[in-house]
Amino acid sequence: MNKEQLFEFHVRNNWFKISRYYNQVAAKYKMTFSWGFILMNVERDGTPSTSLGPKMGMEPTSLSRTLKSMEDKGLIYREPDKVDKRKSLVFLTEEGIEKRKIARDVVLDFNQKLYDRIPKAKVAAFFDVSYKIDELLTELLVDKKENQK
Repeated sequence: MNKEQLFEFHVRNNWFKISRYYNQVAAKYKMTFSWGFILMNVERDGTPSTSLGPKMGMEPTSLSRTLKSMEDKGLIYREPDKVDKRKSLVFLTEEGIEKRKIARDVVLDFNQKLYDRIPKAKVAAFFDVSYKIDELLTELLVDKKENQK
């Protein structure tokens, strides 16, 4: 089997190109791809910083550095959770809200370009295959708690 027949090759190759594209566009707005992704995942009522890591696929130390740089640039601010003071909630500043709109528009534009190029039946098949891959990976990824039994 050659690399073009491997699912991983296509997923990884496309993900790197998408990431490069988003970083190129984000640079025009003095942002990064990961900043845009974080901005799009922060809720109006605040988002626990610990919940951003799994959404981003980032390690805690890398996420902390990214949040610190975003805070330094005035895109976000953090406050202790009113209920659990050990938790930190992330909020968007006014500038963060503006940059979030830009990030959202870039993502929607990219997706619209794909929808314009790919027939509906193929889009449906793509999502069906993606869900099947997700289901398989969910089955294969053994819960750490189960392993400890």
